[in-house]
Amino acid sequence: MVTGSVEAFLPQPSLIVGLRLGGKKAAVFGSGASATSRAMFALDAGADVVMYAHSTPSSISKWVENGRLTLVPQTKYASSDMSAFSIAFVADAPPADQQMFAYDAQAAGVPVNVAGNATLSDFVLMPTYRGSSSLQIAVTTNGVAPRVASRLLEEIVGKLPSDLETQLTDVARLSAVALGASRERDEALAKLEGESTGILSSLEDTSSVATATQTPELPLSSSESEAEESAPASVFGLSELRDGPAQHQLDADVQVASSYVAHALSDLCFVYSAPEQELGEAALIWSRRAEKNAYGGWASALRMETRAGAGHALWGALSSGSRVTAIASAASLPFMLPVLSELVARRQPIVVHAAAQSLDHFASAQTDFSDALVALQSQAAFLVSSSAQEAHDIALIAHAVSQAASVPVVHLTNGAHSASEAMTVRMASHAHLVAYVGAVSAAARKLDYSLADTVQLAFSQFKSSFGRTYYSFEYCGSPVAETVFVSLGEVAARVQALLPRLLSEADFGMLS
Repeated sequence: MVTGSVEAFLPQPSLIVGLRLGGKKAAVFGSGASATSRAMFALDAGADVVMYAHSTPSSISKWVENGRLTLVPQTKYASSDMSAFSIAFVADAPPADQQMFAYDAQAAGVPVNVAGNATLSDFVLMPTYRGSSSLQIAVTTNGVAPRVASRLLEEIVGKLPSDLETQLTDVARLSAVALGASRERDEALAKLEGESTGILSSLEDTSSVATATQTPELPLSSSESEAEESAPASVFGLSELRDGPAQHQLDADVQVASSYVAHALSDLCFVYSAPEQELGEAALIWSRRAEKNAYGGWASALRMETRAGAGHALWGALSSGSRVTAIASAASLPFMLPVLSELVARRQPIVVHAAAQSLDHFASAQTDFSDALVALQSQAAFLVSSSAQEAHDIALIAHAVSQAASVPVVHLTNGAHSASEAMTVRMASHAHLVAYVGAVSAAARKLDYSLADTVQLAFSQFKSSFGRTYYSFEYCGSPVAETVFVSLGEVAARVQALLPRLLSEADFGMLS
């Protein structure tokens, strides 16, 4: 029978940390299997290993050949060598050698692990799962029950999602791209500030007041300048839209109108588009110009892959608390279906502005709703617009509904024929965009509205704020129609515009 307090048998508490060993030196003392496994542990962590051993294990010969591991006879070890290392491992050594190496490490301030001797060790090695990407999982019982720790690790790893590694890789790529974009913006702004100072200084010496009041444009790199030259004429500057009247009249096509709202109400905007489709170009240009969004922050637009893995990056961005939007072709929606379904299940607010078009074998855009209809399986909310003005309005309504109801919303813009036709669009200023979204969200949450009620609320609030009326469904034609056509987007709009007499005089109707 064991007597005494329970605390006397418990191990000392430890701090679990991840130690970065890339480019640092690690010492391994011993030449048996345990010492070899510790050498491999340090090599996997990126360390350069010096192994003091009586013999050369054959399993590490390749590391010796590529210079990552150096073998030194243990007889040549001197206590002064220890100060050159960042970490030390001792295994397969007699007790006297264990004590010597441990004392030398502690005297040099080097953390040491001695296999099988917790008293001499500064840290322990835990059962660890290392994935193909950056994922690592470790479990420890602080030496009390190592087999239990190993079993727990097996249980945890067995329950990991099959695509978790892919998602982590996408998040890592996203972080790198976002960091690079942020650095490029900072460099551009620093250059702008320097050039602006020089320009204004030179202007002080001139007598032209009109010239002195001009603002220099943000400098672009050569590749960015080429992109600017090929940009649509309707990609306007955003300075006049930040404040002022509730609405400004500007010429824009469907893509520019919806991209304006996406850029203004997002921190991150992902563009899933084949180069031939030129979707999201306005958002990408505004991002390169370092244009601020409606919340006063930088809005980054990033071009992403359109096929396998499409949409995975959205998870990483949403987990950071960012306002996230995607601009895509409807052909990308089936590839996003798994992610959209999961976002619906977890009630994540995100808006996807999708162009209902596909490319034929001549790489020409054609109106196509088939992929969008497939994506209805995700249970996300779908809203459809059929003109540049509607693209702006429905985009704004989509963001308001998404935020108010905490759901993904897909905004389908019209297809190929009128998508590039510019028209005068009444654009809401940044301040009124934010005010409208805030008003819808506040009202919906106060009254605990359902999704359908939230959409109706958004339509009603839009009429109050901007004077234009929208409905979930719109009907025109004979009140006693025997034949009713059901259509989406620009097709319905064109039928209504071109065949008014047919719809009113015959027994026909159109449900849009």
